Amino acid sequence: MPHAEHNTTSFQSVAILIIGNEVLSGLTREANAWFAAKTLFDVGCKLSEVAIVPDIQETIINTLQRLHQQYDAVITSGGIGPTHDDITMQSVADAFDVPLLEHAETIQLMTNFYGEDALTEGRRRMARLPQGAKPIICEQSICPGALIQNVYVFAGIPHIFASQLESVLTHFTTGKTFIRQEIEVSLPESSFARELGKIQSSNPDIEIGSYPGRCGKQPTGKICISGIDKKRIASVRNQIEHMLKDKKNHENQ
Repeated sequence: MPHAEHNTTSFQSVAILIIGNEVLSGLTREANAWFAAKTLFDVGCKLSEVAIVPDIQETIINTLQRLHQQYDAVITSGGIGPTHDDITMQSVADAFDVPLLEHAETIQLMTNFYGEDALTEGRRRMARLPQGAKPIICEQSICPGALIQNVYVFAGIPHIFASQLESVLTHFTTGKTFIRQEIEVSLPESSFARELGKIQSSNPDIEIGSYPGRCGKQPTGKICISGIDKKRIASVRNQIEHMLKDKKNHENQ
């Protein structure tokens, strides 16, 4: 099956636009942003923002235009099916001020797949792409996503979203691999917050995050360190572990 052509641009920042009333009402538990964040991190591309909007065309257009201008790439999730509330493709077309047209190659693929008699109006609707967009076909669905400029339009169904992202993952592969290490902590965050902040300020190239697990008299948590340089990661980890050891010894005195 054809895929969107390889994008040679190295993305430094990516945003995800989640579209759907079902997410905002709690009907559906959103999983695609988590999957994308993890998948992109693993290939050296970090997710910078997640925006969630309702099925309101003006809101989708305005948010997409902002993200398109602010970030190197945007991934949308949801709203590309055959029903009245599936307005993402039209909104994307309007955001770029281009018409939404039936894509002849996609119609042919769908005809071959379903048969001409089974190519209903709803299925034809899912073959409409913004003018100039490239279809994104994945293993899990014959109905395409789309790539227009730096915007990737994906389905909201998690297994299709995952397959569509995987089909264009080389577009997001930077050639650098992020490293993430975790340190288990049995101290309250308040006891080491200042010192951890100083370590972060002294090492701006390394991302340090503190995440509590259980609070109270027996606190647990973890400190996560991430970056692309193994030696720098090791150095920062050593600083943090020494700081925690000092804090623990002081607590036990």
